[in-house]
Order: sequence, then structure tokens, then C-alpha cells
Amino acid sequence: MASPRIRPARGAGFGHTLRNLFLFVILVLALAAAATVGLVYWEITTNLPPVDKIAQYRPPVATQVLADDGTVIGEFYFEKRYLVPIDRIPAIVRNAFIAAEDDGFYRHGGVDPLSILRALINNVAAGGKVQGGSTITQQVVKSLLLTPKKSYERKLKEMVLAMRLERQFTKDEILYLYLNNIYLGSGAYGVAAAAQEYFGKNVEDLTLPEAALLAGLPQAPSRYSPFRHWPRAKARQRYVLDRMADVQFVTHAQATTAAREPIALAPRKGSFIAAPYYVEHVRRLLEERYGESALYALGLRVHTAANLAMQHAAETALHDGLVELAVRQHYAAPIRHLEPNEVESFLHSQKAALEGRGPERNRSYEAVVVALPTTGKGKVISTTVRMQVGPFHGMLQPPAATNGSRPDPLRIGDVIRVRLAETQGNDQTYEFVRDPEPPEQGAMIALEPTTGNVKAMVGGYDFDSSQFNRATQSARQPGSAFKPLVYAAAMDRNFTPATIIVDEPISFQDNNSIWTPHNFENKFFGPTTLREALTFSRNVVTVKLATRVGVKYLVKYIKHLGISSPLAPNLSIALGSSEVTLAELASAYSVFANQGRRAEPRFITKITDSQGNVIDEPAPQVEEVISPETAYLITSMLQSVVQRGTGKRAAALQRPTAGKTGTTNDLDDAWFIGYTPQLLAGVWVGFDEKRTLGKLETGGHVAAPIWLHFMEQALENEPILDFPVPDGISFVLINPHTGQRALGGGGFLECFKRGSEPAAVAAQPVTAAVAPAPEHEIASDVD
Repeated sequence: MASPRIRPARGAGFGHTLRNLFLFVILVLALAAAATVGLVYWEITTNLPPVDKIAQYRPPVATQVLADDGTVIGEFYFEKRYLVPIDRIPAIVRNAFIAAEDDGFYRHGGVDPLSILRALINNVAAGGKVQGGSTITQQVVKSLLLTPKKSYERKLKEMVLAMRLERQFTKDEILYLYLNNIYLGSGAYGVAAAAQEYFGKNVEDLTLPEAALLAGLPQAPSRYSPFRHWPRAKARQRYVLDRMADVQFVTHAQATTAAREPIALAPRKGSFIAAPYYVEHVRRLLEERYGESALYALGLRVHTAANLAMQHAAETALHDGLVELAVRQHYAAPIRHLEPNEVESFLHSQKAALEGRGPERNRSYEAVVVALPTTGKGKVISTTVRMQVGPFHGMLQPPAATNGSRPDPLRIGDVIRVRLAETQGNDQTYEFVRDPEPPEQGAMIALEPTTGNVKAMVGGYDFDSSQFNRATQSARQPGSAFKPLVYAAAMDRNFTPATIIVDEPISFQDNNSIWTPHNFENKFFGPTTLREALTFSRNVVTVKLATRVGVKYLVKYIKHLGISSPLAPNLSIALGSSEVTLAELASAYSVFANQGRRAEPRFITKITDSQGNVIDEPAPQVEEVISPETAYLITSMLQSVVQRGTGKRAAALQRPTAGKTGTTNDLDDAWFIGYTPQLLAGVWVGFDEKRTLGKLETGGHVAAPIWLHFMEQALENEPILDFPVPDGISFVLINPHTGQRALGGGGFLECFKRGSEPAAVAAQPVTAAVAPAPEHEIASDVD
């Protein structure tokens, strides 16, 4: 019997078909999604940069310029960065950044979904972005391998590369890249540069509050800058400290204490931290050798001969000397006057600029007069002028002598320019001196004669106002400061310090005109020894000496001493008519100070790369250019200049000293070059344009006191030494009026090259004293 045929219900067959269709659609969609994901993944990963490219990454690193004691005095960079190994970065610094940016750093594989979710919640709760979702690894990928452009595609690439990076690099290697490359504002890249920029410290010395402040910057370095937005920076610091406590890097008590600790911000100094003219000159030398791109990116450490104590002494001496000159010639009037309702807003604007730090030395500030000397009931109650610069109060020191002029009277509300005095009060009370911003300029250079090491250099009154270096870039007429070079040439042409030349009227044909040199006193002194002529800067004797030596020989000889500037081949060069720089004239004088050997001025002593490997270590370049005997004769004659001649102000140094003043026509330029056995320094003062310094402002009156002020400080702890006497020198008593051997004792003990001593004996004994020095002198008298 056949079994009955069973047919499915109509409704059941339709449901089955619908299920199959649904499954089919799901399958198609899944395949499509998989294909889309695969396509997207293929699109994203096809052109991804290789992760191992990071291993070859060499970020630009700042080049540092160091003084002779290793102190950093300048930096050159495209990006201010110092690479430091991870083990030199303290745990407190590493933990601060991890807590703020990626507390799961040591747990995740490059991407942290929980961190992204938490950041989203915190940002929504705060109503703005306070936390990022990217891991530290993602941030490294973004900064080193991708562009900062925001897009979903870039974010996906970032995640893929972050996971690949985690497979090829250790966590510490990734953290090293992050902490050395992250931008932290104010031009600082990496924690080491930021530690110096914000706190003036090495990264190893950062405290917990300072580390937390830095760790709060990556989100928005400009917005949270402690220099510009202190309240925001503090709020961000507190957030970082709370995060550190939450993840148990510190206790909550430690976080609370750290948030309350005061923080001292370092003054913002830019590339030129100290000795700006010196550093800029070094930059020029390096750029000539290595090129700009290498100089600003290779991370060189450039050791120099600069001595910070001497540099400070030079800057102070020149600054004070120019201010004193300005006071003598034109005491500065107040910049402007503020009404009582204007004073508060003026001081408030200054307070913002000085937030977190006080006034700095050697910088000018605009100060408001807030109180004047007062009297009451016939008695003087106060003799003090009180000033205010932003939040800082101070007293104004009385001015130096003003050469007969009186300073402008001050009123409460007057704004004058001041700077810090050397002597300071306590706490927030300062002592100020007026800073009249002299229109005059000056320059100074100091070097060791034996090595050529340039220990200090100042190229002008204020580097911020003018970067033109008047020590190396400005060629001026040296006037009588040039004469020792002429006398040296004569000593090598069989002249001696006792040679007699008659000081008398003389004229020379100069093309179609007549040139008649004359002495400053408009007098003539008859028979004169060369020592006396140089001591008292006799122009006529010097010109007659040049005629006997010969101009052609003179030019060649002076070039041999190290003068590289063009020299006009005429007699006027004997009086300093040809322009030279202060640096090359000082270098020429160093030949006399160094027993006839010329040491090339040396600024750079060693260069190393960022790993400490020595790239260059230039030795002193020293060569003998004249005999030790000739050098000693000039030194001895220049000692007379200081002891009783035009440079007698330098005798206050109270140690063996040789030097020469120089003053040009119309008192446009004032010079003094002087030296001891250990140190040589040169000073120039004048206007950038040709104009007179003022009545009686000669080299002896203007430049020599600046030189003396510097040398007193520079040699304070140095032994007193005599100039060495070469074996080929002999001493003979002579009659200073005739240059012959003295008769019957007495006379002047003169030095000679052995074999050049005078044979003749004076007919009369010495009865008259050596002529006194004139009160003032003009060392150049040229058309």
C-alpha cells in the first residue's frame, strides 16, 4: 500500500525562502563589508612609509656655543632641541607625560580603545578638549611619519603604523623619540630644550611641579604657555598632577603640595644668552665654514676662548664709559611725562612683561618717578628719588659729574630710562642708575698675546638695538694709536729710542697742495728723542721719521704686523690716516706684547659633534714677525706713554703697563690700546657717522678710563708680572736732551739693541728734567 504524499504548508515554504534570502543578503553584505574593509586597508597600507625609517631619523639639533668654562652662551637652531638618552630623563618627568598623555603606554600595543573612550567622556564633560585619545606611540608616528592634517584616513594610517612601530621598537625607544621631539612651545622641542627655555635647568634637575607644568603643554603649547598665559598653565599643571595621583605615580598629598609650590621662570634670552657680539661673530665664522643648514641642525658644541667674567667686565666698562660720556655732553631729558591717572596702567603693562622675574642686569627699563626728595620744617626728610619698574620699587642713584652741566629736574610721573646698579638693596627694592641711551658708540676687544685667544669682545652699546660689530666690522682712522707701528719699523731700520729728530716746522708737496703737519700744542720742541716723541705723541717728529724710513717699506712692514685693511702709500699714514678695525690694530699690538710673535686672534678652540666626537681643535697660530729686541723697545717706549705721557690715566692700574692713546681730527674717534704681560685690550669710542665727540673728549679722556675699568677687574686676581727683557737688550744712561751717553752720572736709563748704543758722550751733564706731558693731545693731523 502506497504511503500518503505529504505536502508542505504554503506559509512554511514562504518563510523558508525568506530566511534564505535574508541569509543571502547578510552574506553579501558581509562580503561587501569585508571587501570594503580589505579595500580600505589595502588603500591605507599600500603607500604607508616604512616604520624602520624612524631608525634612520636624525632630527635637527641645536648648535651650542660655550664659554671657556663650558657655560652655554649662545645657540643656533631651526628647532631648539637637545637629544638626551632616556636614562637621563628622570622618572618623574617620564611619568608626568605618561599620566597626562597615555597612562596605558606600557600596557597597550600602540592603540588604546579605552583611552579613546575615556578621552571622549572627559572632553564632553569639560565642554572642550582637555585630553587626547592618541597614544604616545600614535603621536610619534604622526610627528615623524605622517602629516599633521586631520582626517579619518590619516587617523587610520596612524593606528596601523603605531601597531607596527610597537612590534619593531621597545617602549623605552618609543618614549625616547617622543620626549626628544614633542613641541613644547617657545621654540623648544623635547623636554631637555623646554627645561632650559622655561626654567634655565638641565632636564635631570627638574622638580615635580616643573615636570607637571611641561607635561601640560603638548595639548596646546601656545594656549598653555607659562610666559603668556600663567593661569591657564597652572590649571593645566594641576590637571597633570591629579592624573599622576590617579594612576599612582605620586600620592594625592604630593600632588597637592606640588601644585602649591612656587615656580621661577627663567628670563627669555633667545639665541644670544650672553656675550651677544662674541656669539654672533662665532656664528659668522661657523657659517662660512659649514654653511647655514649644517650650522643650525647638526647639534655642534662649539667651545670658545670667551671668559664670562672678562666679558661682563668689558660690557660693564664700555657701557659705563659711554653713559658717562653722554652725561658729560648731553644729559638725557625724561622720555615723557605721565599724568596720575596714566601711571597705574603703564605699570600694569610692565608687570605683565616682568611676570615671574625681576629686572635683569645690563638691560634698560623705562621707570616712573614715584617720589622726590622732600623737606619739612626746614629739615631734609628724604634725599631719595624713588622709581618703579612694573611691580619693582627702587632708588635712583645720583648721577656722576656732568662736566659743568646739570641734569634735567625730575617730576613725579616722569618716565626715564634706567638700569640696575651694581649695588642692590634687599627683597623687592632695587638701586637704579640713569641710562641715557647715548648716541655715541664704542667697542672693546681683549685677548691673550701669547695665544691670540680672544677673551672678551663688545661691538657696541646695545646688541638689541644694533648688531653691527664695531670691533671687527668698522674701519676707522686710528690717529696716534697707529704710531707705535711706525716706530717699530724705524727700530728695524737702525733707529733707537734715543735717536734725535728735530721737531720744527715742515711742509710737503701733496699733488697741487701743501701739507704742513703740526703738533696739538701748535708749538715745536726742537731736538727730541724718539722715546719723547712717542710718549707725548709729537706729530711732526713722527712724519719726519716716516720720511726717513720710507713709505714703501713702512706699508710693507705694517702689513707684516697683521694689518689687512688697505693702507694709503703716503706720509699721512704715519699719523693714522688709513682706516683699520679695532680687532686688527689690537692684533698688531700683540706682537709687541708677545716678544715679536704674532698670534692670530682665536675665537673657537674646539668643535665637537652631538656625540662628543672632536671635529676640529684649532691650535694657536703663532709666528715670529719681528725680533724680540724690537718688540721690547716698543714696549718700553709705550710704558713711558703710560707712566708720564698721553696714556697716564692707565698708570692707575699699578702694574707694568704699555699702551697708546689715539684721537683723530675734530675729536671724531678716541682710542686706547694697552697691555700687560698677560692681557691686551683695545677700546674705540665714536659715532657711527663722522662727528665730534665733544670738547676735550680725547683718547686719554674717553677710551683710557674704559680700558682701565676693564683691566682692573680682569686682572684682579692675576700676579703682577714684568715684561721680560730679551738677551739682546742692553741699558745705557743717556742725556734725554741729546740722546748721547750721560756725562758725570744722572740721565735716563735707555734700552738699546746690543751694538746700537750711542758712542758719543754728552758735552754737558744732565741738568733739566724731562719735559712734562701736555694736558691733552691730538694724535692725527691729516688733510
